[in-house]
Amino acid sequence: MRYIKIIINFLCRETPIHLINLITALLPNHLITNRIRGGLMRPFFGKCGKRLQIGKGVILNNPGNLFLGDDCYISHYCYVQAKGKVYLADNVIIGPMSVVASSNHVFEKGVVTNKGISKPISIGKGTWCGGHVVITSGVNIGEGVVVYAGAVVTKDVHANCKIAGMPAHPLSLR
Repeated sequence: MRYIKIIINFLCRETPIHLINLITALLPNHLITNRIRGGLMRPFFGKCGKRLQIGKGVILNNPGNLFLGDDCYISHYCYVQAKGKVYLADNVIIGPMSVVASSNHVFEKGVVTNKGISKPISIGKGTWCGGHVVITSGVNIGEGVVVYAGAVVTKDVHANCKIAGMPAHPLSLR
């Protein structure tokens, strides 16, 4: 029974999104085409608000576990893996070539396995993640956060702050 659900999800949610990416691949990365992509992909998400923008080449795995608010933008060539559920509140921007991954591989007897542990990711309203950001499994980011380019977010982030680095940490006020 579990495998039937996996196959149905693959055929009814993941395959259409990849076909939309394939069909729109020749279109430029522009507000209009990003909105077209977002509109075409909208029915395949767990929940999706208004005016979604999806950039060129975005890979979305487990779209049924992706919950998007209004005015979200996932920029070009991002990878979003929502096995453990991903929540983007209103006005969230994910910069180009970023990774949002809600599961991690498991180590057994010192060896990495293909098994995974999934934990949800939540990104608060009005948060802006710059380019090349990595957000790992189980992280909650508050409202109004700025995640500087190249940051690797491995822990929860309080609202209304700026973070940077590997691993990401709050920037000190001077």
